[in-house]
Amino acid sequence: MIWKYFSLPNSNIVDTLDTIYPLGKSMSNTRLQYHATGGQLFILFLKNMFLTVVTLGIYSFWARTNIQKFMAENLEWAGERFSFHGTGKERFIGFLKAAGVFIVLYIAIMIILWIANKIPVPYFATIIGAVLFIGVILALVPIIIVGGRKYITSRTGYRNLRFGFDGKILEVAKIYGKGILLTIVTLGIYYPWFFAEKEAYIQSKTRYGNTNFGFSADGKEIFFLYLKGFLLSIVTLGIYYSWFLADVQNYIWNRTSFQGKKFRSDITGGKIFVNFLVAYLIILFTLGIGFAWAVVRLTKLFIESVSLEAEVDFSSISAQPDTKANATAEGLEALAETLEAFLS
Repeated sequence: MIWKYFSLPNSNIVDTLDTIYPLGKSMSNTRLQYHATGGQLFILFLKNMFLTVVTLGIYSFWARTNIQKFMAENLEWAGERFSFHGTGKERFIGFLKAAGVFIVLYIAIMIILWIANKIPVPYFATIIGAVLFIGVILALVPIIIVGGRKYITSRTGYRNLRFGFDGKILEVAKIYGKGILLTIVTLGIYYPWFFAEKEAYIQSKTRYGNTNFGFSADGKEIFFLYLKGFLLSIVTLGIYYSWFLADVQNYIWNRTSFQGKKFRSDITGGKIFVNFLVAYLIILFTLGIGFAWAVVRLTKLFIESVSLEAEVDFSSISAQPDTKANATAEGLEALAETLEAFLS
């Protein structure tokens, strides 16, 4: 849904809501509009970079929030702009809470391993350590996914209503546990079915006000979509990758709905290829200074390719705030990223 676009492009591009225009209007009015400019984003990048360096990284929580507010406030649909109400302060506090959880877990694991080392069984402590490490990772993944999405959606607004996410940690754990295991066992072949199941769950639990989104996909269709993209990308030395991205975006959006009305995406591989090439040249010939302009160009391309097939009935949508959503899960994710960067 749309909160995917509230952070800088990534893999995962990426983890989108979207619009709402009456039938009978011109095509340009049925699409989500993106009003940001490269100059505005460039200034924001400079500010974020400077303050993050000066504060030894502490400002990064405010920097991320600034980017998400910038993205939201430059997104418009049906004459209304989106908004983001998160704060750097709550993200920083969430990080501190996550650090506290990590310290407690680390101490507990060290105590268990100390006891395991006293048991005279070959490799017993090593096995216990590996099991504990895998167990902690598998436990944290659904917590981060559910908690992080709850936070982002609850802080994202449109027309004075907030989004929300009603997913459960245990349910996500079951989906991911099964999906990851079968993907490993099948050497990646099961991933399309895993993707279809997790997306259907996540979208169905995501809502705008009190109204949920829908998503319907077929693992078999996704499998052949990925197989085609993989093979043709190899044959064309990567050139086909732009067409693969277009197929993936169009497939996902065309199977996403709201109030029973389907979204549509008409992006093409040719447009993606040309815009990627232009963005690359902008960054190359400006020695990186044009990165902000490249980001805006690509973001505008992907966002403005989406439309909704029919008018949304706003009168039937009422507020349903999520008062329990907080930034602790995001803090866990940020802590994991920090540790990964430190260890690498």
